[in-house]
Amino acid sequence: MSAFPFVFVVEEMMHNDSEMRTGKRRRSLIELEEERVWVGLYRRAADPVVAAELVAYMEHSGEMRTHHSGLYLRCKHVLRREKARQVRLRKVSASLRWAVHLVFGVPFAFTLRLLRSMGTILLACLPERDDNAVIQLRKLTSDQESQPDVGQWVSPSGSANSTPEQVVAADAQLASADVSKRSTRRAGGTGR
Repeated sequence: MSAFPFVFVVEEMMHNDSEMRTGKRRRSLIELEEERVWVGLYRRAADPVVAAELVAYMEHSGEMRTHHSGLYLRCKHVLRREKARQVRLRKVSASLRWAVHLVFGVPFAFTLRLLRSMGTILLACLPERDDNAVIQLRKLTSDQESQPDVGQWVSPSGSANSTPEQVVAADAQLASADVSKRSTRRAGGTGR
């Protein structure tokens, strides 16, 4: 550049004339703005979301990929780095889950298992309790042939209030009545 401003203007005009003669045209404002956008994309390519969009766009347009190959390679690098970060985060979260399970889950499960086994042991140590209904049920299932007579039917309230001695005595009477019926059938030959 020369020291005088006039000379600078003349050099610029000569430069513009040489561009026009060689077929070069001046870049329009749209092209300049487009170039600024691409420069901005170079800066924002470190963001994985922007990088993924740029890679998708450039893979769709082969001309843009060859024209902006540096940007394409940078975006691919950012995507590989993001994928490695995601894998690392998954491994860290899996180890944290395992550690929490080891610290809290295993002792809790062991305590529950211990309480269940203690409850089972305590129930086994308790004495068995015989109810009147259980005694009657055992006798009825063991001696199904002996059926009480219709007249000797015991009401539920009477059996609930009776003592075990009364139940045994009543069962003995039923058994003796059944034996006497069998003996008369055999002797008399009458069937049911």
